[in-house]
Amino acid sequence: MIRRIALVMAIAPSVAAAQDVGFRVSVSPNTVYVGQQASYELRVTIPPEVRQRLRRNPEFVLPEARSMLVYDLPVPPARPGGEGPEVHVFRRAIFPLTPGRYNIAAARLTYSLPQSPSFFSREDERTLRSGTVSFVAIEPPTAGRPAGWTGAVGRWRASSRVAAADARVGDPFVLTVRVEGEGNATLLPRPVVSIPWAHLVPEDERVVLDSTPTTLGGFKEYTWLVTPRTQGRHTVPSITYEFFDPIARAYQGARTEPITISVRPGDLVTIPQRAASAGVQAALSIRPSLDGSVLVALPWPWLWALGGALAPLLFVFASWRRRTPRVKRERSAVELLRSPDVMEPAQVRALFDRGLRTRTGVALEAMTDRGALAAALRREGVTAEAATAAEALRDQLDAGAYANGPTDAGLRDKARELLRQVDQQARTRGNASLLLVGLAMSALACVPSSNVGADAFSAFAAGQTAYQGADYARARDAFLRAANAAPRDPAAWANLGAAAWQAGDTAAAVLGWQRALRLEPLQREHRARLERVRAPQGRGPARVWPLPVLPIALLALALWLAGWSWSAWRRLHNMRSRRSLLLIVPALLLASVAAFAEWQARATDLVVIASGMPLRSLPALGAESGAVPLVGEVVRIRERRGVWVHIDLDAGRAGWYPVERTYPLARQ
Repeated sequence: MIRRIALVMAIAPSVAAAQDVGFRVSVSPNTVYVGQQASYELRVTIPPEVRQRLRRNPEFVLPEARSMLVYDLPVPPARPGGEGPEVHVFRRAIFPLTPGRYNIAAARLTYSLPQSPSFFSREDERTLRSGTVSFVAIEPPTAGRPAGWTGAVGRWRASSRVAAADARVGDPFVLTVRVEGEGNATLLPRPVVSIPWAHLVPEDERVVLDSTPTTLGGFKEYTWLVTPRTQGRHTVPSITYEFFDPIARAYQGARTEPITISVRPGDLVTIPQRAASAGVQAALSIRPSLDGSVLVALPWPWLWALGGALAPLLFVFASWRRRTPRVKRERSAVELLRSPDVMEPAQVRALFDRGLRTRTGVALEAMTDRGALAAALRREGVTAEAATAAEALRDQLDAGAYANGPTDAGLRDKARELLRQVDQQARTRGNASLLLVGLAMSALACVPSSNVGADAFSAFAAGQTAYQGADYARARDAFLRAANAAPRDPAAWANLGAAAWQAGDTAAAVLGWQRALRLEPLQREHRARLERVRAPQGRGPARVWPLPVLPIALLALALWLAGWSWSAWRRLHNMRSRRSLLLIVPALLLASVAAFAEWQARATDLVVIASGMPLRSLPALGAESGAVPLVGEVVRIRERRGVWVHIDLDAGRAGWYPVERTYPLARQ
């Protein structure tokens, strides 16, 4: 976008002239992939008339770039115009870190021109502003994305080298992998390297940027300490570094050449003897099989929330019912049989039939066959003795009703006693079935899901085989695949921690044990193993309180429902309901504890430091450095900005840290 300003020479009207200064900014291309370079260019055109009158250089004020990595490119020399205008060009390389639309604010150019040719003439300050430019960043395509791609974008070549052509068992040597080419080398993640015959420990990284051309380039070197375990002639395998080429719009792989190295026998004091002399214990035990997904939260939370919300309505209904005028209750058949006014056999028979019909649904008129009434009552849960006595009483009452004589008081008392027995013995109609259905639904809701895919089982079995063969690095990778396939299975995470610890990978060991402990907060074995780590695991964000979520939540819900039900019952009986607070208040406290335990299990915004490097005061590698966190330290993320996260450590330490050097601890 070009904006022009008219400069009028205030000498005299006869010599006044309009002069134009060109000020233009642009960004290209207008659509890039995340991690691809977008070029920002600012071009200033100064006409000869204005250039001759300038007494000092113009000043540029560049816009601030947010959520992007910005690098200044070399400024080409000003192009003298001779009789034409003078051109100044300023360039920047911009790398978006997340997808979306990016708006770059206006730049500002300030210069001054004298009002007259006199040396002591006053100056008029002129300010030019460019327009706002924007571009769009998109994610690399998912089609054709290889499994080994970890986010590298650009055009890269890979090579590897070792410090020596031969080594000895137990003596580490340095392996260096160099990735160079076009792109932002600071964004390149560490490649995955696996050497079956040696232990690997990641070391430093070194980045060198080349901003000489218009496209940013450079290289990044990664180093590992490789400790051979066996002697003989071995080969460092070829390493494939997957990246996305934004020019070709395709995924490609840069491969290193395999390196052959001769490993000589070590000293007489071998590695196992050193471990034994130092008192190192045997390999940690691992779990023999997957345990299945652990339930760390209430299933169907909407259903439990609805039940908890409806519980206070019982108390509200009871209060309304107590204030509502009660309708006179109809006397039951048993109560009417106590009255001395009931003397005729037909009346006693009618009340006996009414009592049986109300309690069991059995009508005397429908049971005329011999033994039918007794059988019907037995199906309703009445004992055989009481059912037979009821049928015999029915026959006596029928005979008395047809005789049309007075009823014996003994038959009336017997009818009342049989109704009382039937009321006690007959099963509850409807309520029992509903209760059984409710209990069945609750039991089904609380059963943890044990659907574990075949990938988890195969990876777990491969990890067990590698662990038994003391190939701990391969076992760690296999258990990690099993844990990713079954993220709520504590056995996979526990075995990942054991294998990583044996392989010397402290960060992965902390990741496995922390996740296993948050799934099983009462398991002491995980706590004992976390005490082996140098980084503190018993305070701050790393602390895991022994609070199982599900039992506490169920107890809180039970107390909540019982408290409100008790309040409603006391309200209906015109009693004070304050005692119900003895259940409701603990229910609220337990619900708060359960919510905290659920939040602890989710481990929101928690990460494990995977490799050590200094904290930065700003999200840039060139910013001022600070403290160095310990490998395996659990920290909380306070802010995210692209590939950087702001973390808080203990003792007031805080700063920016690359997200690629951390492992997320949040539950999947």
